[in-house]
Amino acid sequence: MVPFPGDARRRLDSRTDEELMLLAAGGSEEAFEQLVRRHHARLARYCGKSVGSAAEGDELAQETLVRLWEARRDYQPRAPFVVFMLTFARNLCRKRLRDSGRRGRWQEEAPQAGLESVASPASADVVDQLLAREQERRVREAMMALPEKFREVLLLRFDQGLDYAEIARVVGRSEATLRSRVFHGLKKLRASVSGGRP
Repeated sequence: MVPFPGDARRRLDSRTDEELMLLAAGGSEEAFEQLVRRHHARLARYCGKSVGSAAEGDELAQETLVRLWEARRDYQPRAPFVVFMLTFARNLCRKRLRDSGRRGRWQEEAPQAGLESVASPASADVVDQLLAREQERRVREAMMALPEKFREVLLLRFDQGLDYAEIARVVGRSEATLRSRVFHGLKKLRASVSGGRP
């Protein structure tokens, strides 16, 4: 049974996330699998950055998807599906950090390419590449050192690309509060990365 009269032939890959979730709520595993294909990588990246571990991020993404499937019948498209999904992910990430007694840490799960790959004949400037890697490392460490209230809004805003209204739905705070947190979070991040220099 398709809840969208007149477009039964429309392929799943051309449906919106909200339509797919409504189909999943009606029992369509295929519709939910399409959502998984669309959002798993994004979800794993968000979770990994939230808890500071790519492996844990993937595990939390899987757990989020299981929870979404279990809650599919309760879904109401009052907000974009991605807001619904990231709310589940946020809660699971916060619980994981709280239960483990940590605020988060960054672990480089994938081995970094060694100097030999940077020094290939195709690379224009080895020093610039090494400096860029060092800067990325400092930013990751500074992000994980931020208080959670700043880190989560920065991730949702800049990594996930949510607007302030969507972030407000995910974290349950006003847009004004979130704008303030982004401003102060960026200020703290800049100070940390620059070693306190303006």
